[in-house]
Amino acid sequence: MLRKEWSLGELVGCLILLVAVCDAHRFLTQSTASQFLSRRRRANSLFEESKKGNLERECIEELCNKEEAREIFENYPETEHFYPKYVACLGSHRVGIQNPLSGDGVPSDLRTCVRQISDQCEPLPCYKEGYMRCIDGQASFTCVCKPGWRGARCEEDIDECSDLEVPAGCDQKCFNFPGSFRCMCEDGYFSRDRIHCTDINECLLYPSICGPATCFNTLGMYECQCPPGYKYNFTARACQDVDECKQDACEGECVNTMGSFSCHCDGRQGLKLVDDGRFCEEIPVCVYLHDIKDAEMLYLGEQFAGLSVIYLRFRLPENTKFAAEFDFRTFDPEGVILYAESSPDSWFMLGLRAGRIEVQFKNQHSVKVTSGGKVINDGEWHVISVDELERSISVKISKEARHQADQPQAGRLHPRVESYEPGGRQGSKRSSRRRRASTASSTWSPGSYFPGEGLARFHVNYSVADNDTVPLSVSVLTRGQEEADLQVFIGEVPVATLQSVMLCYPERLFLELSVSETSVQITANSSTILYADPDILQSRLSALNTSMQGAVETFIGGVPELPVTATPVTAFYHGCMEITINGKRLDFDEALSKHNSIKSHSCPPVSQTGDSPFPLQ
Repeated sequence: MLRKEWSLGELVGCLILLVAVCDAHRFLTQSTASQFLSRRRRANSLFEESKKGNLERECIEELCNKEEAREIFENYPETEHFYPKYVACLGSHRVGIQNPLSGDGVPSDLRTCVRQISDQCEPLPCYKEGYMRCIDGQASFTCVCKPGWRGARCEEDIDECSDLEVPAGCDQKCFNFPGSFRCMCEDGYFSRDRIHCTDINECLLYPSICGPATCFNTLGMYECQCPPGYKYNFTARACQDVDECKQDACEGECVNTMGSFSCHCDGRQGLKLVDDGRFCEEIPVCVYLHDIKDAEMLYLGEQFAGLSVIYLRFRLPENTKFAAEFDFRTFDPEGVILYAESSPDSWFMLGLRAGRIEVQFKNQHSVKVTSGGKVINDGEWHVISVDELERSISVKISKEARHQADQPQAGRLHPRVESYEPGGRQGSKRSSRRRRASTASSTWSPGSYFPGEGLARFHVNYSVADNDTVPLSVSVLTRGQEEADLQVFIGEVPVATLQSVMLCYPERLFLELSVSETSVQITANSSTILYADPDILQSRLSALNTSMQGAVETFIGGVPELPVTATPVTAFYHGCMEITINGKRLDFDEALSKHNSIKSHSCPPVSQTGDSPFPLQ
């Protein structure tokens, strides 16, 4: 019992002594410190030396020097990397060794600290976002990159959208982002494999996408097509009319219609619409007329005031007899040349009957008529003189006495004349001032024609809807420079066309037009006749029949001041014509009104020999 108590006391005393000794020797002596890294071999050292170096056994369980570390790594680069850090680990985890490098970043135990030294991937040298794994090497490391990354540490993102070595392969759009990319398609496309794009057929997918318009699929989109003259409005989803007139579609006057437009050229300005239907050009001359003016010849027709006569007033001296002499030419077979009177019941008249001179006079007792001589309505100039003698009136043609008649009654004659008068022979030239508009034609050859243009107005039994429409019109349309067609229009629709070379040929063209409620018929002595489609023709004839029911105004040679859109042709006819309507011949002298430029009342007589052309236009 006493032995046990002694043993326990002895043990406590030893412990106290040991603590005291340790406290007294906290720091190693210099000799001990120099021997700190010296390795003590185990008893089986013979077998130990034959083994390959082991980091766990050599440097963790025991202490190793630099040479022993080299034997472990078997190369200098890893040894040079390992050993300084190994000493630092010992300083942090071995008692009695202090290392200024130790701190918060040092592992908590020696084993972890030493093992991390030799692992080149600890701490991780690779870019965290770009690496897949890190491979430890001899004093080196290898970062294996994820797809879309490259570089020694996998720190560089590959831009597949622009990199030629690693192309993304997108069909259309490519968007790069760190480590990857995304292919996108344009509007109107979709992708099945996230790379290639396929067109979406919107017309098939959404049949009513265009509403009333027609849907046409195109690459990446679709089109809603409307009929010509219309434009699709995506907001309203409807076809709306295009106003082509706002786009300067016409050179002349433009009229917009639903789905279309029409161009019009003012024929009264000498213009017509060209074949393209948009631009205007001058109306070509079908037959050139000899209309050179002679300054010495005075045309008195400009003094017409809607009547077919000219009133001449003279101041003759006392006891002076009336005498008139003038040059005269015409193609008219009938007409009054000169009329003179001394009282309302006594008069003298000089005229034409069947192309020959006729003299008529009347007094309170009787009426006398005499005619004869050669035909003078041949277009040639003839000098006609009328002399008031003591008891008779003498008429001479080309200085030769042809007619002589007793004077109806004593008294002064007061003449009225319808003719061309040589300037100055009756004192009228002084008032003309030699104006070009007042001069007469200087061509005196047979077949010459007095060119003019304008219109004459008549009352005929038809009907018209209103003042701005032309229900029925017959017009000459030039075709090229040397040809022309005659067209019949009902409204603005051509229903019949006559093609004849005689329209631009110096001969007569005889034409008969018959229009009824159910048909249009043209008969001509030389022509090719074309008619409109029967359905169109019947439709227009029905509309014409509604309009033509009462008395209307008929215009020959042109149309009045209507809008150019009222009728397809607005140009004045330039030539001669003889018109018969419903069996009655129209006399231009009987027109309600006519333009002063209309100088003749009939066409020249047809030459039997063919020596003289008769220019028509």
